[in-house]
Amino acid sequence: MSRQKGSRPSPAPQQRQYHEQFSPRRQVRPTTEPAALPPPSGKRRWAAVLSATLVLGFAFTGVITAIYEQDEGNTDAARMALALSVVMVPVAFTILARVSRVAHPFRLVLLVSPLAVAGYLAAGSLIRDPTSSLVLSFGVAGAFVFRADPPQRVPLRIAFVGVASVLVLLLAIVAFEAAVVVAAFVPFPALMVADRVAAARPAGAVPG
Repeated sequence: MSRQKGSRPSPAPQQRQYHEQFSPRRQVRPTTEPAALPPPSGKRRWAAVLSATLVLGFAFTGVITAIYEQDEGNTDAARMALALSVVMVPVAFTILARVSRVAHPFRLVLLVSPLAVAGYLAAGSLIRDPTSSLVLSFGVAGAFVFRADPPQRVPLRIAFVGVASVLVLLLAIVAFEAAVVVAAFVPFPALMVADRVAAARPAGAVPG
């Protein structure tokens, strides 16, 4: 009699047991999320801010050098100085993120670094001042890169950066050379000042 077409007959119980015994089984490993890093101490936070500020100072020195060389007609030297400055930008943000123990530091740096450079160029073309533009763009970017644990708040940091950029702009109007010296040392320390103010507020105070 010819075999009837249709569903395949189920294997015998002995065959099923033999198949289950020798067939490879996929082991399902439980997915465990990495433990969150503990909040950094005050000394570690200051170390992150000061180390990143030092690198930012070298980067801004390259920008000023590029502006000077461009005015002198040395285009190649200006491009080289500007290229070195751009390279130092992610280095500064990486130090700020890694030392402060922020989550996913490299992903954050890759996102923030080009936005900070674009913000600096946009603010510089609008304000026509390289010093206050540096404080504003890199301070706002640093507010997101620098780890924030309650009661520290990003909006308060941005507010302090805005005030600092206005002060540097006023200084640039009065004494531009002094503003050039001071500008790179303002954005990241302004974040620490904002965090200190947030920590000093009473627990029931309404955020401003």
